[in-house]
Amino acid sequence: MISARQIYLGNWVTDLIQYILDHDASRTVLIICSTRDAFLKQLLAIARARSSETAESHPILTKTIGLLSDSNRIKVVYCPTLENLRAYLSVLPLSGDLMQGPVTEEQKTRKPLMAILDLVALHMQTSEFSAQGLSRTFANAVEAASREGMNLVLCECQDAASHDSNERGEVLWYTNVPLLNSSVRRGESAWLGRSVPVNRVAQRWFEFNESGRPAPDTMHI
Repeated sequence: MISARQIYLGNWVTDLIQYILDHDASRTVLIICSTRDAFLKQLLAIARARSSETAESHPILTKTIGLLSDSNRIKVVYCPTLENLRAYLSVLPLSGDLMQGPVTEEQKTRKPLMAILDLVALHMQTSEFSAQGLSRTFANAVEAASREGMNLVLCECQDAASHDSNERGEVLWYTNVPLLNSSVRRGESAWLGRSVPVNRVAQRWFEFNESGRPAPDTMHI
């Protein structure tokens, strides 16, 4: 069975987590490209923004940490630097070593899943925010998922903790980056030499999945 490789267009970290829970893969590795504290800060910001809503309207917010920590089929890994991420992908354990626990007959028919949150954003403050650098990381992720026979999904989420952040989330897929590492900026959004949008780089390996896109007004901050 061929592994699927997709870009999930979600708004918030909770959208990706809901996607993972709905996907119900036999095993899931969720790689979060930040520290644990930064991830929790995102969840807290979303919870505060939705404080006026009823618990029934956003149960994922109150259950997220418990769902992830108690699940015997979801492994959460934090990779706060690009070096951390590439190192983890290069030594990803065999599926049998990732998690232990009972698997239902239905789950046995489904492939395991690797989900990576904010891979592109992790490159932004490095010299590898380029087609060359992103291609290397995309290829590493695809190779690791293929090695383990896993489906692969990437997602870039908005920064719920910053009201003025316009450089995170889906917009990153349409941001132009230089072809090579260590290129020089000419202005706020332009590079010297040729550039290419991130989604064009990603399309070499991934399909963009808009079928499960959350409504744009999922949350107001």
